[in-house]
Order: sequence, then structure tokens, then C-alpha cells
Amino acid sequence: MNKTNTAPYFIMAAAALWALDGLFRTQLTYSIPTTSIIFFEHVLGFIILSPIIIKNFRWIKAIKTETWKVILLMTLVSTVLGTLFFTEALARSFAYNDYVTPILLQKLQPIFVIIMSAIFLKEKLSVRFIFLATTALMGSYLISFGTAPISLSFDGKEIIYLLAIGAAFCWGTGTILSKKVLDKVEFPTATALRFLLAIPISFAFIFMLKQSYDFTQIATGDFVRFLIIAGITGGAGALFLYYWGLQNTQAKISTFAELMFPVVSILIAITPLNPYGSPQQISGPNIIGIIILLASIILITLENHAQKNQVHD
Repeated sequence: MNKTNTAPYFIMAAAALWALDGLFRTQLTYSIPTTSIIFFEHVLGFIILSPIIIKNFRWIKAIKTETWKVILLMTLVSTVLGTLFFTEALARSFAYNDYVTPILLQKLQPIFVIIMSAIFLKEKLSVRFIFLATTALMGSYLISFGTAPISLSFDGKEIIYLLAIGAAFCWGTGTILSKKVLDKVEFPTATALRFLLAIPISFAFIFMLKQSYDFTQIATGDFVRFLIIAGITGGAGALFLYYWGLQNTQAKISTFAELMFPVVSILIAITPLNPYGSPQQISGPNIIGIIILLASIILITLENHAQKNQVHD
């Protein structure tokens, strides 16, 4: 069977798994502090990926100091802080039965990737991008708040909005850093190293934020959820599916294949699968916001790929 024909389905599968990750992660937040969740998922993830470290240990020892610095920064910003903000946003959304907001705001990542590219790679921001980025942010506002005004106290849904956008910013920045790392280190090795370095970093955050947890008391159901997150939905499983599909898929096709993420997320939110206990009611302004956000991000992504292809041509 032609790899080009089947590859988009691997991207769709990975995107669906990332949407399901929020389902399992949210249930963990009911009884386990956010930083402890991040610590333990990376411990399990590293155990799963440790054969890669063992196999490539000779190559890992040869990694230069500058590359190690980028890997460390990538791990801190993307792997730990991004996951921390996202998990905390999910935990706080429970009070509002709002599963859609923290999940869908992750689609803002391309905006931050392009802005970071402009800052670090000196790529120009077009007027079209600025317009579409502003439109996408308007859509994200409608998803989060509908037509209601924002309170300046930032202690309700406002903090959820900031945490979710903070996660998107961290993961978008992580994309830029990942590109630098992948020029020097193969993807499987870089992934395993990220999980390894995330362990001491997240452990430090546990003590800084005073969010320790006795994992000897962990419930069987929660342990199973951790295994699913570390090995499938948020760990190696989804990542390997995504990158295998991406290397055999045109960028303009992968952009639409990744729409499986918001589709599955919305289906979870509006059905009994919603981890907050009851289906979420999505208002008219919310629906308009979803359409505006996704349309804007698709146009931004397609334009960005088109510009890169022109440069290569």
C-alpha cells in the first residue's frame, strides 16, 4: 500500500490520541496535584523509552554542550511548563464544566511558532498573518467567554484562558527549539532525552509549588491512566504515529488531518464522555468562536507552508 495514501491517517490517529489525552489527564487532577502528575507521567514515559537511550548511548555521549543547552531549555519550556499550564487549566475548568476552552486554545500554537520564527529566525510577519492572528484570538475569546466581558481580577475563567494560552505559547516555542535539536539529534533519541530531563525539572517544581504526593497510595485506576498518558495519548505512541505520518504527508494535507484533534475534543465535550460529569452546553457565540479560530489557524498554517515552499523553490 502506498505510504503517501495511508500516512495522513497516522496523523489523524495521533491527533485523536492527543484529544483523548485531556480526558485521562483531567481525571487525574481530581486527586493528584498538577506537578506530581507531570513528574510521574515522565518517569513512566522514560521507563518506556529507556531502550532508546541504551541503544544510542554512544551517540548521546557525543552530543555537544550547545545542543544539550537547547534540549534542556526545550524540556523546561515545552515538556514541563507547557504541560503544567495545560494540566492546571484542565483542573480549574472543572468548576465551569468547560472542557472545550483549554483543549481548543492549543490550536493557537501556529501563531506563536510564527512569532517565535520572526524573533529568532528573522522571518517577516505579513499583514495577512497579523490580521488572521488577531481574528484567531477573537475566536478564542468567544470560545472562552462568549459575549461576556473579561473581569480584571483574573481569578475565574480568565486564569483558565491565560493558562491555556500559556501552554500553547510554551508548546509553540518548543516547536522552534525542537527544530534546532532535530538538526543534531534523531527524533526518537531527542524524545527520550526530553522525558529523562523532565524528571528532575518537574521534581524541583513539586517542591517549589509544595505539591507533593505519595505515589505509594495511588489508586489502580489512576495508575492505568498514567500508563495510557505516558505510553499512548501524551507520550511515545502518539508522537511516533504523528512523525511517521508527517514524513510521508504534504504539509497542506497534514493541516487538515490534524483537525481530528478539535473534532474529537468537541465530541468528548458534548457527550457523556465529558470527564466533568455531564455534556457541555456550547452556546451560539462559542460555536462561532470555534469556526473562526479553526478557519484562521488553517489559513495561517497553509500560508506559512506556501511561503516556505516558495523560499525552497
